[in-house]
Amino acid sequence: MSELLAPVGSFEKLKAAVYSGADAVYFGFKKFSARKNAQNFDLSEILEVVRFCHDFGVKAYVTLNTIVNDVELEEVKNIICQLKEMGVDALIIQDLGILNVIKQVAPDFKIHASTQMSVHSLSGVRFLRELGFSRVVVAREMTLSEIAEVCKENIEIEVFVHGALCYCVSGQCLMSSMLGGRSANRGECAQPCRLPFSVSNPPTPDLSLKDLCAIDVLDSLKEIGVHSFKIEGRMKRPEYVAAATIAYRKKIDGFSVDKNDLLNVFSRSGFTNGYINNQRGRDMFGVRRKEDMATKDLYSKIKENYRRPLQRFNINVEIFVKKEKPICLRVSDQFGMVEVLGNVPEEAKTISLNEDRLRECFGKLGGTIYKLRQIRVDVDCGLYVSNSHLNELKKSAVLKLSRKHLNSNRSININNDYEIQNRFKKDNINKRYESGKIGLRAECERFEQIVCVDQFELISVNIDELFDNSEKIGSLVDKIGILMPQTMFGRESDLIGKIDFLKKLGVRHATVQNLGHVPLLNDFVLHGGFSLNIANSESVKFLDSVGFNDFIVSTECSLETISTICKKTPLGIIAAGRLPLMVSRNCPVNISCDECRYSSNLLDRKGKLFPVRCGKDCYKIFNSDVLWMADRQHELKNIDFGVLKFTIEDKNEAEIVTENFIQKVKLKSDYTRGLYYRGI
Repeated sequence: MSELLAPVGSFEKLKAAVYSGADAVYFGFKKFSARKNAQNFDLSEILEVVRFCHDFGVKAYVTLNTIVNDVELEEVKNIICQLKEMGVDALIIQDLGILNVIKQVAPDFKIHASTQMSVHSLSGVRFLRELGFSRVVVAREMTLSEIAEVCKENIEIEVFVHGALCYCVSGQCLMSSMLGGRSANRGECAQPCRLPFSVSNPPTPDLSLKDLCAIDVLDSLKEIGVHSFKIEGRMKRPEYVAAATIAYRKKIDGFSVDKNDLLNVFSRSGFTNGYINNQRGRDMFGVRRKEDMATKDLYSKIKENYRRPLQRFNINVEIFVKKEKPICLRVSDQFGMVEVLGNVPEEAKTISLNEDRLRECFGKLGGTIYKLRQIRVDVDCGLYVSNSHLNELKKSAVLKLSRKHLNSNRSININNDYEIQNRFKKDNINKRYESGKIGLRAECERFEQIVCVDQFELISVNIDELFDNSEKIGSLVDKIGILMPQTMFGRESDLIGKIDFLKKLGVRHATVQNLGHVPLLNDFVLHGGFSLNIANSESVKFLDSVGFNDFIVSTECSLETISTICKKTPLGIIAAGRLPLMVSRNCPVNISCDECRYSSNLLDRKGKLFPVRCGKDCYKIFNSDVLWMADRQHELKNIDFGVLKFTIEDKNEAEIVTENFIQKVKLKSDYTRGLYYRGI
């Protein structure tokens, strides 16, 4: 049975979601939620939310889906323990460190992989299942056929079906943090993609996507095995939550839906389902216009629709009122049967209990999610039962049946004890760090950027470039590594073939930029890339336990944060280069490919230029300013190596960058220190 999952950001939205027919709701704690600016709940409020949900047979999922720092880990542990005690049905997480904490303090807690984990491949879903996740919220950019592929794995797949679309793949956006100090990975996205960025001057908002509405393809998603349909909108109005939940409830239950209310309550130049239908392009882009605004009359109409709970389930009632025996009430629906016992009935002094009175009592199920289908009555003559006692029995049975819904067979049971065989090589590349010297590495988008080879201990090269220039590897094989792509939409088979080919040539190092890469890289020395968002000691412990050799920490970590990370595994930082601020599956350049020639610049409202480059499966927007730490190397504490990241540079520029970095030159042109000093 498909689950309808609704967003909750306040008690009014909770009521709107539950009364409108949600099977489950998701909501944030006051901290560590990817929607930090939603109202969210504190621990005492969460207990109330969970009780309310369970009284209506609705599951309650809590989002702890931000990356965390070491100083926050103890608080996270305490929160997890309390949420488990409260009966929260699952945690939605992004940070591998939080995964490690859950395994330590609440190993039987169900965990869902947030879309912030950027998983979008069969290999990624399989790896998360091995780690003990019971569900994966897959990336919003996947097509129907790609979703169908991951649904073959024995794990619940959750798909966003309605709400806002970020231009960037979730978990990979650095634009808000780098430009404004507000990190999407910490729940504080400032939505810069809604601002003017374009190739034209003056710039227009060419990164703003329309909202997703997948109601027309919901049947197809059901057919391929999607377990949970997720509505986005924890920061939207209660009426929005209600309208979306009501519409998708109707569609799941097989009724026709008028999309006008959905369109009118919130949209951006209409809706799109371009990713799911694999029809990407300019039709997917849109902005919030005056005509997209809802009216007060519409809000009032929608609010009236969730004034009382939607009576979704038909129930059968059996009641036995026999002399000298406790009253027996049995209530059943599609999920099972419950039984409650009452008092022994008294002898009637005036009016005896009869079948009509019992039918009248149990036909009144307002305020519940049930409606009476049929009733069977077996009552002896001459007995009396008060109305209050009958209502008490009815309430008790309804609550018991609702709780049974939570334990019904609507989910896949996953073994949460992870023991992953260490399939990866370790390397002695890091022995030099014992002397305290910081090593130097390079990441190259193009083969021609391989320069000054003797200065680097490892040079990772874009896998496609490495494959296309394999005849040039030769004696470089011991220093060359595979640089896996940040995204791999629809490319798994292609990548497997290239990995196997390069392995046969003797390449043995690989930089992992997505968890889906891990199962593809057996027998390689694994290096964790910056896009894994490693920010704390528990994340380092986890990746070390599954065979990683070393890691580049998140570029959103300050030097102070990095200094607190406890590790036996070497850590590095991106020390120079242009950072990819956004990675998308949709071209932001509103001109033809012939005109663009795969290389353009976006102009922002401040006159800054942001280079855009397209690859095999994605488009990257790079920062306007180069990250530069060459002249601050003496301030890098708890850091074992620095990485020079070559993106749009030609061979000559790559040589100049390398020489300047080695000589610790302070640049005169525009540059940035990123977030290493100001933090987020």
